[in-house]
Amino acid sequence: MIPPIKPFDTYKWRWLSVQPTEGLLKAPVFLGVLRALQQHEGEAYSSRSLRNRLQQVKEETGTTVSLARDPDRNIFRNSGQYWRGTGLLELVPGEIRLTNLGQRVASGVITHDEFAALMIRNTVLPNPRTYTQDEISKWRDVDLRIKPFELILATMSTLGNSRGLTEAYLTPNELIKIVIPLAGAKESVGVIAHNVYRFRHGLNMAGWPDCAPAANDKRLAREFLLFLENFDICRVTPAQNTYDQRFVLDELLYDVVEIETRGSFLEDDDKVEDEIAASRASVFPVLIERKRVTMQAMARPGQWKFRRDVLGAAQGHCLLTGETIPNVLEAAHIIPVGHGGKDEVGNGFCLRIDIHRLYDAGKLRVFSNGRIRLSDEVGDAISYSALPNEIVLPEPILIANVDWRNQYL
Repeated sequence: MIPPIKPFDTYKWRWLSVQPTEGLLKAPVFLGVLRALQQHEGEAYSSRSLRNRLQQVKEETGTTVSLARDPDRNIFRNSGQYWRGTGLLELVPGEIRLTNLGQRVASGVITHDEFAALMIRNTVLPNPRTYTQDEISKWRDVDLRIKPFELILATMSTLGNSRGLTEAYLTPNELIKIVIPLAGAKESVGVIAHNVYRFRHGLNMAGWPDCAPAANDKRLAREFLLFLENFDICRVTPAQNTYDQRFVLDELLYDVVEIETRGSFLEDDDKVEDEIAASRASVFPVLIERKRVTMQAMARPGQWKFRRDVLGAAQGHCLLTGETIPNVLEAAHIIPVGHGGKDEVGNGFCLRIDIHRLYDAGKLRVFSNGRIRLSDEVGDAISYSALPNEIVLPEPILIANVDWRNQYL
């Protein structure tokens, strides 16, 4: 095909900060910082109490990102766009103020999975919360508007459907060299997927534009794929060069992902409630849950012993329902293994299978004081009307693990 042409000279994909800090997109860090902001709402970003709390977040999540910097150089000066650009922080200088959406995500009313779905459906370029008016004008002058996550997932799914499941992936290099240039030329998903496949088999790139010319541009583009990995939509396979890593879609979306022209709540605040409802009803929370279940089912050293010990400590009773049939009981990790949780009895609840799924999805929360909180959806369901509002946590459970989960997931 004829090489695409850049729609304007500075065309690139940027979602949030102009100075990317990849570790901030890891779910425990992203949510942990958001909850720290909620706890210190109304204070200045430079407050000592917030700085101390951020240091605690750093230590408890094990992130290498320096969260608690000098008050004059706090993380929000350069990286606050991670929370402003996702609609969680008000665009108010100096004072910490969460949006209504930010309050609900921080409180767990909107779950980890639902937030991921919300971002996939609503992230739009140019992002009106992180782009300057001059940048937005360049996009509008050429009538260009892109839903990057939907385009990425549609491309992966099209590759899987047309070429086989083993082709349902994208590398950062493929995103940078093929997807972004063709998206700027307003090519269809089919054309983009076809050229990604050709790129894998030696496509001649002579004459193709460089849409990531500056030092940080490649990292800015890679952040879209990192979000999909960190929020459990895709898995990543290792590679010597990080830009050759494969971000894999294990379950094809077929006709579910469409590049729609609907508005985004990032462009129109009045759309927030409708988009929350639509995101909850979308395929993405279910996709994340199935991926989580698949990962849990994979054989792991110590997995059988973990189940035996947790069920034994609970005397074979589900913590919330009292169910005793072994076939429907599972050992649920409080801190997931993927986030450093251990296969130890102090890190496990004995739960009935469906209760386990709700717990992992964030629709049922257990707090260290024994309080149980259900999502509105679960609370309104007849099947769960008899669940207790409060329980006594069994002695082997480590309270610190329960607190960690509620702070960072």
